[in-house]
Amino acid sequence: MPIFSDVVSGSFYSEPLDYCYAQGWVTGVTADTFVPGNACVRAQVVTFLWRAAGCPKSVSSGNPFEDVQKGSYYYDAVLWAIENGITEGTASDAFSPDGICNRAQVVTFLWRAAGKPEPASAENPFVDIPAGSFYEKAVLWAYENGITKGDGAPNTFKPEGKCIRAQIVTFLYRTLVG
Repeated sequence: MPIFSDVVSGSFYSEPLDYCYAQGWVTGVTADTFVPGNACVRAQVVTFLWRAAGCPKSVSSGNPFEDVQKGSYYYDAVLWAIENGITEGTASDAFSPDGICNRAQVVTFLWRAAGKPEPASAENPFVDIPAGSFYEKAVLWAYENGITKGDGAPNTFKPEGKCIRAQIVTFLYRTLVG
């Protein structure tokens, strides 16, 4: 039986969600709902990654972002992600915690958190991943490692498509568990 009332048992994300929830990496939107079809925002993505890394404390005491307030659920996660090169702000003084993450951004966060491993091949299986884009190597790495298979349409990844909560929990699971 699913943990959340809005999770379909046997769906592509139900097993990853159960595992990630049990590890304390992700939580629901409420105690009873996960809302798998909602877009994931920047604050949620870095918080999921930070929790999966063991909630490490930031070594920096400075916060360069006006929109990241001390005491917010994502404060420590954002500082950790910035210090570790997982993400940057959307401007020198803004992180945009409520900004919706697209698929390219999420896979890039995961790739950077993994240490930016070089893809084994430069062969690109997706027609919508431009050579030289900031996310090209991240997507190739994610594809080679079974983190993503694309968006379901032949030879497409849909980098600009919003990354929904069901997808991020699945990407996180495939990255860290296999």
